[in-house]
Amino acid sequence: MRPTDRLAAENDRLRLRIEALERLAAESRQAEEARRQSEEETRRGAEERRRREIAVLGRVTADVNASLNLDSVLKQVAEGARELSGGDVAGVALRETDSDAMIFRYWSGVHGVNNGTLRVDGGTGLAARVMALGRAVRTDRYATDPKIPRPYIADAEHEAISSLLAVPIVVGNRVEGIIYVGNQTRRTFTELDETTVQRLADRAGLAIQNARQFRGNVRRQEELAVLYDVVRAFTGPLPCQEYVEAIPPMLGRLLDVRRMLMLRWDAATRGFDLVWASAQGWEPGDAGLEARVVERGQPIRTLDYLAICQGEGVTPSAFAHGLRHALIVPMSLADRAVGVLALWSLDRPFSRADEELLTLVGGLSALRLTR
Repeated sequence: MRPTDRLAAENDRLRLRIEALERLAAESRQAEEARRQSEEETRRGAEERRRREIAVLGRVTADVNASLNLDSVLKQVAEGARELSGGDVAGVALRETDSDAMIFRYWSGVHGVNNGTLRVDGGTGLAARVMALGRAVRTDRYATDPKIPRPYIADAEHEAISSLLAVPIVVGNRVEGIIYVGNQTRRTFTELDETTVQRLADRAGLAIQNARQFRGNVRRQEELAVLYDVVRAFTGPLPCQEYVEAIPPMLGRLLDVRRMLMLRWDAATRGFDLVWASAQGWEPGDAGLEARVVERGQPIRTLDYLAICQGEGVTPSAFAHGLRHALIVPMSLADRAVGVLALWSLDRPFSRADEELLTLVGGLSALRLTR
């Protein structure tokens, strides 16, 4: 090859190498620019998310501090969780009194869901895991998650929920509620979503504490007013039967008196005599749990009346047919039960405070019946 040809070939190779280096440099500059743009977008996205989180937390905190309306706060919390996590649906469930079951107080983004009838059992599903662990739990494929019971999956399929995030609302050291956020697409929730929704859950915990404190103060005032009226009736000139008939309206100011019985215990016959009933239908011998209360001298308070009757080996009272919650207390003189006061409720469980109030009224009634 002639020298001029070799020089030309060498020039071509040099030119191609320079062009390759220039392309590599350009690609490197483009990659660096893309990286910077990506980092900038990520930074801006994080700043925007943080800005929205501060705004939402500010609104919720202001509502917590300004309002004693727990349902209003829970709505703000659920909508905030939905907004910040980008979820399609959101809801808040709170623990039922003296139970591991939770009842939904708010749902958003769903169709055909009745909040009052939608419950999650603390023994199964995501709720059980959240309550056991005390931290958030999420699933990316709710409908195929083997740990989720079929009835819950059916509800989720009806609402086309694909992924679900459940975050605990903790008061003290106890999980008192759960915030749920769900997606109807295959978008999964992240650890950042958990952290953000947990901050909202902490505000909801404060709202529950405030509401409980307020309700406790109001409750104590109402109890004192009821007890004052009961004592006035007890010490007043009313005949015994009129005193007995005056008690239910007084208790009805605080308690559910859907069905109420006052029974006197006859130790000789080992049976009850009717003193007062809120409705017709009570028959002698229709007193299974009532007899247990007299035998033990201790109240019985149920969340599932039929289940407790079955466990105690007694026949449920026909007088309380269809009612789920019961509160039965002894009417005692010293350590001897002379009768019982019994209440039944359909929807509202009786609390320990209800039990203490009815026990006091039962003691006064025992004195009045034997005076």
